[in-house]
Formats: sequence, structure tokens, C-alpha cells
Amino acid sequence: MGTSELIWSFVIQTVSGIIAVFIGIWLALVVERKRRQEDAAESEARVMGEFDRVFDSIVSSVIKNTAEAKRLLRLIGTPRCPQMLHADLETAVWYASQSQFTQLCRNVDERVIFSQFFDDVRRLQAFVDFRTNLHVSLLQQRRDMEEFDVQVLTGDVDKHLAALAEDLRFCGVLLVTDHGKPVHKRLMGISTETA
Repeated sequence: MGTSELIWSFVIQTVSGIIAVFIGIWLALVVERKRRQEDAAESEARVMGEFDRVFDSIVSSVIKNTAEAKRLLRLIGTPRCPQMLHADLETAVWYASQSQFTQLCRNVDERVIFSQFFDDVRRLQAFVDFRTNLHVSLLQQRRDMEEFDVQVLTGDVDKHLAALAEDLRFCGVLLVTDHGKPVHKRLMGISTETA
């Protein structure tokens, strides 16, 4: 074997070794990219599953509060409406999952709309409490509920309470119509059929 053959054999082995290294690196990069894509897809699926659970509990709370606002509307202004009115509104689900919802929800409008809805729930509950406290105060003062000024005052309070309840009911229906899943819409009695 001559020197030129040795040199030629060395060059071929060196070049094939370098090519093999580059192909190996390229394959490793392709495999790593695919693994990262799969990891990202799994992570995204986990996040979306968590978001769905949080979203479902929040929408369920919207449905419950909307039904309670509807019940209050039916009750206010009827002769059987108690002076010590009780509202079964709830904000615990929202406050427990608000930070998680805000972190996971990518739609800014949804975050704002749900936050406003639960602020309205809090406001309605505060006004129900105010109405009850007003009636307690009137009873403690031994005011005649048939007096004109007492009737005007309690009538105005009930009108404002009815307006707050109607706003909450309407917003709840819109929220479920626009953002709820078909199961949520059925719970609200909203048609899920498309034209």
C-alpha cells in the first residue's frame, strides 16, 4: 500500500467521520425538537384541562347566581315578599378560583366580564343585606309600615333591588349564552340548536 493510498484512506475515513458526526447532531436535534413539541403539547393539554375545570365551576356559579337573581325578582313586589329577605348568592367559587382563572384564561374580555359579573353578585348581596337592615331598623323604631314615607322608602329600595337583580340575571344569561358550553346552556334553559 502506497503513501497516496494511505492518505486517501485517511481523508475518506476523516470525511466520513465528520459527516457521521454532523448527521448524528442533526438527528439528535430533530429528536430533541420533536420531544419538546410533544412536551409542549402535553403541557398545553394539562393547562387546558385545568382551565376547563376552573371554567366549569365558575360558570356553574354564574348559573346558580342567575337563578337566585331570578328568584329574587319573582319575590320582590309580591305580597308574600318577606321583610327579612334572604339571598342565596355565592361568590366563594369565584374568590377561590379567581387567580387561577385569570392566570389560565387567555381572553382578556372573558376575564373582565366574569370579574364584573361577580362584582355585581357582591353588590346585589350587599343591597339585599341593606334592605334587611332597613326593615330591622324600621321595626326597632316601631315605625308603621303603612306610613306614606315608609312605603315610599321601602318601595324605592325594592325597585332598586329589582333593578340590580334584573341586571345580574340578564348578565348571567348573556355570559352563559356567549361563553358557556352546551351543558351550561341547557341548565339555563337556553336552546343549543343551531339554525
